[in-house]
Amino acid sequence: MRKLALIASTALLVAAAASIALASRGTAAPKRGVADALAKTTRVTALRYAVRVQIRKDGTPLTLRIRGGLDGRTIDVHLATAGLTGAERLKGPFLYEEAPSGLVVYGRYRWLRTPVDRLPHDSEALTVLHALTPAPLLRVIGAAHLRPVGDGSVYVGPVAYDDEAVRTGLTRLTGGMEFRGLRLTVRVHNDLVHSLVLTGRTADGSSQLRITARLYAFGRPVHVTPPKPGTFMDDELPELSE
Repeated sequence: MRKLALIASTALLVAAAASIALASRGTAAPKRGVADALAKTTRVTALRYAVRVQIRKDGTPLTLRIRGGLDGRTIDVHLATAGLTGAERLKGPFLYEEAPSGLVVYGRYRWLRTPVDRLPHDSEALTVLHALTPAPLLRVIGAAHLRPVGDGSVYVGPVAYDDEAVRTGLTRLTGGMEFRGLRLTVRVHNDLVHSLVLTGRTADGSSQLRITARLYAFGRPVHVTPPKPGTFMDDELPELSE
């Protein structure tokens, strides 16, 4: 999985820093309605989500698709980009990382299993995993200057490109590229954030960014079956980890 993240980042994108909790610290003060929905969403103990990151450079789209679920005990993430697929699972005391596109190593292993207590708090593996949750995007909502439109279930407004929430939360999702003119649209339902769209462009206008995210199944536990014994290896293999 770390190999997949490296490939994806080189081609376009993938993973960054955030909190395993759905933290949403920001510098701006959104309108009260969306602020209340954001606060309530960050307190949800379980949810599922789908995220699509697209960077269009000189008319050619490069896309990362993420789908996952999390609760207080589990994070389950699947992703696809540039013809590659992969998965990460945080289940109980272990982090499982799937080899890119189901690659079989040594004739039998598809997963690398690592005890979480052996990883430093700032490990690259956990950083990648947390970046693939909704946490960075929720932080961006907290930093945006939003106003309600229509019936008040939709909020729109700009986000400063140099805000900490953008720089630290989205930098690897965008492959380190800097996008300006950021514009955010957030849809709220039942006092929860259900979806968002973030758009922007590079300073020279050669590349455009579009991130869409959907949050659903609020409060429903995430049930994940760990990889079967014999399909994972506990010792770190160069083929999986580099």
